Amino acid sequence: MSAARLPLSYEATPPFYVPLSFFLTAALFGLAAGVYLLLQPASLVSRWTPGALALTHLITVGFMLLVMLGALMQILPVVAGAHLPAIRALSAGVHLLVSSGAAALAWGLGDGQPTLMQTGGGLLGLGVLIFLAAAALGLRHGAAGQTTARDLRFALIGLAVTAALGVLLVLALSRGIGLPLAQLANLHVGWGWLGWGGVLMAATSWVVVPMFQITPNYPGWLTRIWAPLVCAVLAGWSGLTLAHSAEAPTLPQDTLAALAAALAVCFALATLLVLRRTRRPQPDASFRTLQWSMLSTLAGVACAMLAVWLEQDGWSLAAGILVLHGGFVSAISAMLYKIVPFLAWLHLTQARIKAPNMKKLLPDPPVRRQLLLHAATLPVLLLATSGDAWAGRLAGAMLMAEFAWLLINLAATAMRWRRTLLAHH
Repeated sequence: MSAARLPLSYEATPPFYVPLSFFLTAALFGLAAGVYLLLQPASLVSRWTPGALALTHLITVGFMLLVMLGALMQILPVVAGAHLPAIRALSAGVHLLVSSGAAALAWGLGDGQPTLMQTGGGLLGLGVLIFLAAAALGLRHGAAGQTTARDLRFALIGLAVTAALGVLLVLALSRGIGLPLAQLANLHVGWGWLGWGGVLMAATSWVVVPMFQITPNYPGWLTRIWAPLVCAVLAGWSGLTLAHSAEAPTLPQDTLAALAAALAVCFALATLLVLRRTRRPQPDASFRTLQWSMLSTLAGVACAMLAVWLEQDGWSLAAGILVLHGGFVSAISAMLYKIVPFLAWLHLTQARIKAPNMKKLLPDPPVRRQLLLHAATLPVLLLATSGDAWAGRLAGAMLMAEFAWLLINLAATAMRWRRTLLAHH
């Protein structure tokens, strides 16, 4: 069965506020990242500065993880047939633990405070553990044979590994435990980028891109092998990295790292190819932003490979900015602008209310302008890696405005939904 033709169980959709609360809070963390960079403009001179670590986790944990967990609260019941137990209490508890943990961890990393790091890591670990346990319970009777449902399971494995490596890194940094920091950090980044974020984005894209962008399905061979191959490559790379000694050759590790990069390139190129075949007469801003996301990912992979070959920190820093802001934030923003008005429309329809057109729930002009600002922020962030204070302040101000505008657009959609609902009661 093709990913785009899955039997979607819309009757299992959770209350609108469940995913929406995660999405709105996530935008606040993006805004906080902009404020932080505005106040600490030299944060991006190296990937290892306390400021860079704080900014990275404000985006990866504060923004990306919250959006992804909120999306999974919606996707797992509807797409994978997973019944998440006590979803209202589950979402409230996970939301509180993850958002407070993200704030504490970023603060602890930025200020070098071990207690805050441990508190943040503990809260995040607990929040992720509770979510994973609930998802495992729900997926026991889910649609295991479907490609998207299977890939969501792989993504959850990636989340578990990423979180475990993150907790180990927090303990190593805050308590001085003798662990190989550089190796663990590389594994944490690799699993977070591809094993968790990449696999979840792919599993979602198999359904969302054809559905909202009116494209053909992804090639069947790609959807069948991509996620399992990603996890197998990452597992092999992890084993070799942890077993590596100073005398051992690094060729197998380098080969597997290159293969992981090739898989990222393969997904990005496949997405660009299916987008080229859209049946939309006039592609909108979210369509263009999804293309921008894939192009940024390709540039990020190129910089990551240059960082490995040249062993220069500047290339890895550029890769991080291109992949996180250019790749993930772009794709997530494009998808949020499709998913949130669709959910608002769906909940109104399920309440037997004549729902406004999705373009009225979220008009195009503010979306287009916000996404243009988002695209313009990327080169300024890259310029801020030079250490120039004014470039850093400008990047911070643009980042702050970008996420504030995203928050306003999403909140406005929720308000239009609420007004329509109240007008019929």
